[in-house]
Amino acid sequence: MPYLEPDHQIPCIIENGIVYGVKDIFRIMRDLGHVHYCELINGDPLAHGEGYIMSVVANHQSATVIANQRLYLNVCGFDYLRIGTEQDGQVHFDLVHPYRTLRLTPVPDNGNEEAIDPKSQRYEEYDPFEPEDFAEIQLDDDDDMMDGD
Repeated sequence: MPYLEPDHQIPCIIENGIVYGVKDIFRIMRDLGHVHYCELINGDPLAHGEGYIMSVVANHQSATVIANQRLYLNVCGFDYLRIGTEQDGQVHFDLVHPYRTLRLTPVPDNGNEEAIDPKSQRYEEYDPFEPEDFAEIQLDDDDDMMDGD
């Protein structure tokens, strides 16, 4: 069976690894839902809590905001996503910027059907897959081709 050239292989990450692609980070973040979060500055914990991911965008205008148990993430505010697994098997997701890391750890469901989901209670028309979220993803790779025209 022929193998693809290394330059043409698509990465496969299973519970540990680093993701650089904005679209891949966006896809991962929008599905996390209920999380524990911890802000690390130079490796030291600064703030922590629990909340729900309400929106994920990829643009250069919006801030990442965490307030009132709600997380509004802008993946363009981070350099990459590091996925790691603790010894107990719990996977965590680190959004990394040179001096700041935002660690997100999914909260297990535990079969609690009475758990409050703010998306269904406060945001009845919330749609996490709004087309403008995808349209805001811009890649700078094409700029070099434009300069030559």
